Amino acid sequence: MIRYLRLKLHQIGRATKRSTFLNKYFPRFRDRVYWAGDRASFARAGFIGAFCMMLPVPFQMVLGSIFAYYARANIPLATALAWITNPLTMWPIWYGGYIFGTWILGTPDLFHASQGIVIGSTEWFENVFPHIWQPFFIGNSTLGLIFGTTLYVIIGHFNWHFLRNLFSKKNRA
Repeated sequence: MIRYLRLKLHQIGRATKRSTFLNKYFPRFRDRVYWAGDRASFARAGFIGAFCMMLPVPFQMVLGSIFAYYARANIPLATALAWITNPLTMWPIWYGGYIFGTWILGTPDLFHASQGIVIGSTEWFENVFPHIWQPFFIGNSTLGLIFGTTLYVIIGHFNWHFLRNLFSKKNRA
């Protein structure tokens, strides 16, 4: 099973590296640091992926990949970490960020005061969102910075041997 997954990852990587669009607009895309990486590349990717995971915006995965490109970080790791927030997990994660934001700002939780109003409706955006947007964005951004920094330290200092062994050529047999 692991050999199959590595083969598929290799095939996807090859097809991605051959993309004319990516090679035209991102000329350094073939550089090894984006795909194999080193300690610093993995640590930066951990920060970027965890930060983008918490951002309450659509397409965090694409955003994480673009940030990883410009930060010379490992693109697959940054993309995979940003993928943690998916349609099933984003509501509890973002609600937790909102609660954290209300705690930081010392504001009441107004999310539950909107009972009976459909989330995402025009009425919700007119009556509820203007009151909750600050704790929502500040809480999620702050948690993204905290998680990203924690992951940066863990990957950069404590867990390097595990990652090196995982991606080494000796284990690909």
